[in-house]
Amino acid sequence: MRRVFQSLVTVAVLVTCNVNAELKAYIATSAEFNTECKTCPRSLCPNQLYYGQGDSFNTTCWTRGTKIMGDRLWLKSEAGCYITQYDVLEYDGDYTTDLEYCGSESEELNLTIEDATLKYKGECRICPNLTCDTMAWLKENTDLELTCWYPEGQIVIDDPYWLKTTNNCYVSRKHLYSKPDITYLDNCGPIPYLEPEKHNNENGTSDVNKRKTTSVLQPFGAMYLANVTVGEEYAYCRSCPDEKCGSEKRYEFEQEVWIQCVTENLANETWWSETIDFCYVKNSDFWKGPDDCKHAQHLDRIKLI
Repeated sequence: MRRVFQSLVTVAVLVTCNVNAELKAYIATSAEFNTECKTCPRSLCPNQLYYGQGDSFNTTCWTRGTKIMGDRLWLKSEAGCYITQYDVLEYDGDYTTDLEYCGSESEELNLTIEDATLKYKGECRICPNLTCDTMAWLKENTDLELTCWYPEGQIVIDDPYWLKTTNNCYVSRKHLYSKPDITYLDNCGPIPYLEPEKHNNENGTSDVNKRKTTSVLQPFGAMYLANVTVGEEYAYCRSCPDEKCGSEKRYEFEQEVWIQCVTENLANETWWSETIDFCYVKNSDFWKGPDDCKHAQHLDRIKLI
């Protein structure tokens, strides 16, 4: 585990104020949509609280942080946390002249970081629920940097814990090789339902975005750990999604199987599931295929990250 400190302050004087200007004690505003109020003005910082769409509050000073839609301006709420200007209703004025500057210390980034590795294929979502949009599709053995933990996410198998990564999205703890020591990580704080088209910036997810997408498109569908039951006498798990491929494992009738994702064999129009044993079973071998799972998604052609 390590703690990261960083500041956007690069020059001694960031603000030139008109000494004759009359600063306001606060400016009233409202959240344009669900938004997080953070412990520092960076997208990777933990949340102190959140405001729902239409919630009113007062802003007391301004600072600089993560660039959101081309603008680094963040506002400090009367609650003592920070919100990007992009998430509040448009102000008919200039925050930087009407409010005081929060001070250079407000621009410091203070993160806890712990390394982890994915054991299974999975999604990194904008919020810790399977109904939240996927920001990145990750292969097994992907190395991650975790920044905080959230204990009340959607349960995956038997685990409600999700963790935020430096790509500004959340992975379920069940997908990791081992449980991180969360005593060394910050709590992520309360998290609202978020939508990527309303919470984005020039890098796609955050200022820290190290992972590049490949140019290869793969026809994968839902990527999460889902439980299915074998409905045939035997279900053969093959090295690739085709009956011509060799069998690596055999599941028996009524055996429960955990799957990671679904894919289509375009040649014969059959659907297959990759299990946590990293082999493929034809979906027709299950009583109910993954498409019948409660949280199954429509198949899209997606980029592997």
